[in-house]
Formats: sequence, C-alpha cells, structure tokens
Amino acid sequence: MKIKLRMPLDSTFLSQIFYEGVLYILNCVPESSFTFDEARLLDDSLCRAYENVADAKVEEISIVLTGNDKVEKFFASLNIAETLPKKTYREVLKILKNSYKNIPITKDVVVLQAEMKGRNVFLDLPERCSLAAPQLFKVDRYTGFSTLEMNTTSQQLGLRASPIAILIGLLGVYSSHIITVRTLESVYHYFLFFSPDEVASLLASSDRNRLLILYGIKEALRELLSRVLRGSVMSEVLVLEVLLNAEIRSKLAIENLDKVGFNLFRISPEGMTYKIYETVPLSLYKDPQFYYILSKRGVKADKLCEKLQGALSPDGVIMEALRSFTSRNKYGEADVILRGVLDLYRFVTLADISRLYGFLRSLEEAHRILKSTSQRNGRAQRRAEKYAEIQREISYAL
Repeated sequence: MKIKLRMPLDSTFLSQIFYEGVLYILNCVPESSFTFDEARLLDDSLCRAYENVADAKVEEISIVLTGNDKVEKFFASLNIAETLPKKTYREVLKILKNSYKNIPITKDVVVLQAEMKGRNVFLDLPERCSLAAPQLFKVDRYTGFSTLEMNTTSQQLGLRASPIAILIGLLGVYSSHIITVRTLESVYHYFLFFSPDEVASLLASSDRNRLLILYGIKEALRELLSRVLRGSVMSEVLVLEVLLNAEIRSKLAIENLDKVGFNLFRISPEGMTYKIYETVPLSLYKDPQFYYILSKRGVKADKLCEKLQGALSPDGVIMEALRSFTSRNKYGEADVILRGVLDLYRFVTLADISRLYGFLRSLEEAHRILKSTSQRNGRAQRRAEKYAEIQREISYAL
C-alpha cells in the first residue's frame, strides 16, 4: 500500500489532520518507510493502526457529530453493520477499533490531495470519493479555494472523500486530540499538530528513528497541555507553561534537538458545523533566548523556571485569580495579576528582562490591594500571603 502525499502541506486543519493520520500510521507500523511525497506501508497497515488505538484516549474524545454527518454510509462502505449508540467521534472510533478486521486491506495507491473539480473538492482520486467528508474536516471553510480567480467566493463547495481517506483523517483526529474544555459560554476542543515545517523536514529526512523521537516529545507536550488546559484557556499561559517546562527541554537536550515546532488548534461546535477559534504556534527550544539573558546575569535559569512554573500551577493563587474573570465574583486583584502574567509571557518569549521585574511588581501590587481588605476577609488574607510567598521565592532565585 502506498499513500501519495499530494495535499498541500500548510497550517489548515484539513491538511494537518491528514498528515497527522499518515504519521500516526507510520509510527504504529515498524515495517513502514516514507519520503517527502510518499508513505510506503504494509497492506494491512490501516487495520494495525486502528487495532493500536488506545481505549483510554478514545474515551476522552467527546466531539459530537453534526446532523450533516452521514456515518451510516461510511460504515456501510466498510461492511460494518453496527449503529452508533451516541453520535460522537468517540463512538465512531470505538466501532472502528472493534471492527478493525473489517477495514479493507488494499494494495491500491491512495492519493491524499485536495483537488477541486466543478463544485467539489476531492480528498482522493475523484472516482473513489463516494462519500461526503465529515463536517469536522470542513472547519477551515475551504481556506485556499475561495479566490477571485477561481470564482468560488460566492459558491458552496462540497468536500468528497474515499472511505480510506476518511479512515486516515479520523486517525489524525484521534492522534492530535488533547482535551475538551467546557465553559459557561461554549465547548472547546483542543488539537495538537506538528507544524508544517516540522512535518516537511521529518518526511524529507526519511528517518524513522527521528519520527519515533518526535512522537515521544509530542506525547509529552500533549500530556502537559492536557493538565494546563484544565485550569486555563489563555494562550499566553499555555506558552509560558510549555517554555518553562524542564522535562520538555530535557527531552530536547537528550535527543540533541535545537527546536521542534507545533500548532495548537481550539475548535468549537457552531450550529451544524464547527469553527476555529484560535490557532497558537508553539515552538520548543533546547536553549531558549531568555536562558541566555539570565545566564549573563549569573542567574540559575533552571531554578528560576522551576519557581515560575510552580507559581503558575493550576491550583495556585495566580491561576485562581485568572479563572475569576469567568466567574460571577471577579477578584479585586485579577486585573493586576493578568497584567503581570502578560509581562511574564513577554519576558519568556522576547527575553526582555524588564518584564520579569514587571511580573514581580504585579505580585507586590496584588498583595497591597488585598492587604487593605484582609482584616475583613480571611480568603483575601490567605491570597495576599500566597502572593508575598511567590514574590519572595522568585526574588531569591534571582
């Protein structure tokens, strides 16, 4: 079985889930090989990939199918007679895992592409694309196709796929999903992908050992983000947690990788489809620039990062203050703490040392605000003490 990789390698969700699906299959099947534009697999590779799907991870995927998703036709094309107990991607993946022996063993050449003909976009050879693609695959709203030259700006394009293409895309959804977060306003689904540049470099290397190493780093990052997202949905906090994490940097150092790039997607259901609310580029560095700035000042960067990461723990006072923005009772010091966290973000991303001191000043100001009310409010007094403790620990590390 060969997969021709003709789909544009870009930052669209559609492109990312298909390349993620291919990389997941390559990771599962040791006998596979790859080049920049082709994956060479055993004929039963799709069966083995679905057999390898982890039950615990599938249980975490609570993405709801829309009314436009015709799962019955997809199952019928695979000779699967089961029906969904609930219309979710979790149930779809469960059935595919349990029925992996029904997945066709093909010696055909699969052509992953995004070819437009008439009013349809085909994700495989047009003659094989007998099915409408799932709505989740259309979340980009046809980015890259609606241009003035093609006269498609006012048209509704259909997205057609072969059963094999949908199977590969669903593996990409499974492999990239991090967590689902429910707020008072909406439900958000988070996905983590390698950046297009990272995928291009990996495929061009044809290096299977590198693939395994990068997947290990991606899984460590996915677990970290899963923990962080339970406490905050601020993209600045996510970047801080990632860049301050000693375990991630240690993995890069052990494997002698200077940098690994990722893209984080935040998607939410919207009517009969889905909408991308945010895309966050995440770059992991073995030696971040702010480490160099600290070392010039004689600061032990590892110790300082440990203290900063502890200050941002999900159950800590800083994250508690940030969460109060979405509660009925916003904390009196919340605006000051938010300004301080944004200063810390700029220190870590821009290596501007003055922003680190801005963060410390925000802790001092939050303590001062709470001190005036602490005589009447025991909770405020405890928070004031926590801010003072964090400020002392970071100051000692400097």
